[in-house]
Amino acid sequence: MNGEIQIIDLVISKLLRQNIERYRSLFPHVAAAIRLNISGVIADRGDNIQYVYTDSNHADPLQRITPAKLISSEEYDREKYLEMLLDSAEAVVSVFGFNRSLYGFDKKSATTGGMRFTNNARKTSNLQNQNYEND
Repeated sequence: MNGEIQIIDLVISKLLRQNIERYRSLFPHVAAAIRLNISGVIADRGDNIQYVYTDSNHADPLQRITPAKLISSEEYDREKYLEMLLDSAEAVVSVFGFNRSLYGFDKKSATTGGMRFTNNARKTSNLQNQNYEND
């Protein structure tokens, strides 16, 4: 294992439960469906919408994700996937004492909408990236 992840392994699937125009909020799967429609691939109620987070902090919600059918590179939002992984880990194993802060990560910030890395976590992340590049 060299630590690299194939983008196909990061695809998220959500069912489009109603027509796009009926949604009141622009959820990621709705944004992906809109982008598909713009590109000429019709997405409608009942379709399974697949997407990847590519820039979850982008000002334009349509640019935060990329529909799986439109992926043209291996770029993805590493921080968003790390955040989702830590959220899941805390939900499942917090009863055993797991807490992201033990590994140098702060809880999501409500004001910034993202995770805040402590200096220790940033150093660990940079070191891991260097190790993967050297493999």
